[in-house]
Amino acid sequence: MKISCSVIRDILPLYVENMVSEDTKEIVEEHIKDCEECKKELEEMKSSIDLPIDTDTTPLRRIKTTMRRKKIQTIIFSTMVTMVIIAIAIGYLTVPEHIPYHEGLISFIESNDGMVIAIFSPEVTGYTINAEPSKTDDGIVYYINTWDSIWNRNIIKKSVNNIVLNPEGEEVAAVYYYNADGSEDILIYGKDQYPTGGVISLPRLVLSYYFLLAVVLALISGIILFNWRKREKLRNIMLYIFLLPMSYILAHIFIKGFPASTYSAIRDFFAILLVTIPLYIAFILAVSLIKEHRRKRINKGL
Repeated sequence: MKISCSVIRDILPLYVENMVSEDTKEIVEEHIKDCEECKKELEEMKSSIDLPIDTDTTPLRRIKTTMRRKKIQTIIFSTMVTMVIIAIAIGYLTVPEHIPYHEGLISFIESNDGMVIAIFSPEVTGYTINAEPSKTDDGIVYYINTWDSIWNRNIIKKSVNNIVLNPEGEEVAAVYYYNADGSEDILIYGKDQYPTGGVISLPRLVLSYYFLLAVVLALISGIILFNWRKREKLRNIMLYIFLLPMSYILAHIFIKGFPASTYSAIRDFFAILLVTIPLYIAFILAVSLIKEHRRKRINKGL
């Protein structure tokens, strides 16, 4: 009995996989000797089975590397934002609350060897002391301010130790207390150095100069960035430069607000830097993540 081509083609998949009996195998082979169409069908089946398996894993490795890089960037970005928040919180908690002068805030004891010891009341958790030669060359004039803070009052709960004003034995001509509110300094020890008129200790303006410099740099780099917006490489460089003064400006506002005068210049400057650094890193990572997101949207659109 002659077997039709349709029956042979139904058997061919099993034949190719060598899953038929010897009798069936002979029938198929006998048929394809005389049937070019079935023979061609058999060759196509064999060629599809013999296709080499693609073992190139480069695309998969690239995808895995991209995902890992994005995950690391996201983690670092989150860490930097957290550090900014923590730095701002610490800056707020440690901001000096200047204590107005009152009786018993500071007292002085002079030892037999001429040392002058300043004794602070328990409410004082920090102080600032500045010194300069007396105008009459009869010793050193000291200017003292004391302060408290939320951090020292509620977290550390530790008062300052007493201090020796003149550990090298220099003469203490006078000690003035400044209230850090623009009022006249108060003589609290020694001889008045300004008998014809008082003196006022003014806040330092150094932070205002840094703030103004950052604003100027931000404006200049912003203008250059706008002019170079169509030149990708230069635009990216100027963007990173622009973000640095902007980070400092924002950090200054977070720590000091808009007034730039300060009685604690060193403390405030380092607090601003403590916010500026992680804020700048967070900005750079944010730019990178935004670029990656835009690139994905463009690829999906294509």
